Amino acid sequence: MATDKRARRAPQEADRRRDSGRTRERIISAAVGEFSAHGYSGARVTRIAKAAGLNAQLISYHFDGKAGLYQAVLERGTSALDPLPAADKPLSDIAADYVRVTGRNADITRLLAWEGLGDTPEAGEHTDIGRHSQGRVDFMHRIVDQLRERQAAGEFPDDLDAGHLLLALYAMASAPVLLPQVARQIFGADADRADFQEAFARQVARLVAHLAAPHAAPHAAP
Repeated sequence: MATDKRARRAPQEADRRRDSGRTRERIISAAVGEFSAHGYSGARVTRIAKAAGLNAQLISYHFDGKAGLYQAVLERGTSALDPLPAADKPLSDIAADYVRVTGRNADITRLLAWEGLGDTPEAGEHTDIGRHSQGRVDFMHRIVDQLRERQAAGEFPDDLDAGHLLLALYAMASAPVLLPQVARQIFGADADRADFQEAFARQVARLVAHLAAPHAAPHAAP
């Protein structure tokens, strides 16, 4: 009989885990838009709970409050934005793919802009923030190392610094999301349109492909 009781409890426990996972997903999905639109400081837990259709107390239960939820959103979002570049793809294709990924994850891109402006949880408010930041540093260093390997293989000129190139590629890929008004001023088109984003991705690929083309030696600085 004891075995039967355990068998009856096991599915209930599995159901609870699935329900908990679904609840966390609903909260994170609602929080992405809130943090993107208002930053960390301006985001409101009550609005996130309302958008998720859940009690606000569940945010404290699952994430230990607003800072913990921000951390979960940041980790989920940057994982979506930052797949490691495929070694068998040319740099031009990788750059174009990142334009597409950034456009598909515009909320996360805007969230990172808020982060860049310093709108994050206060130091010590949530201890995982520092660990996540170090993880991002390590990730960026791996990408720079990969770019140096590509450079050594002759994929782009020796007079370019791999770190500066990576920063320029990030800025270029995120420009339509972070500077939509500039896109409208130049093209008279909304930067969130799929056709505009695809056209921009193709142009970025062509621009980066030119890095590998024969080029004249730069003039010495006066």
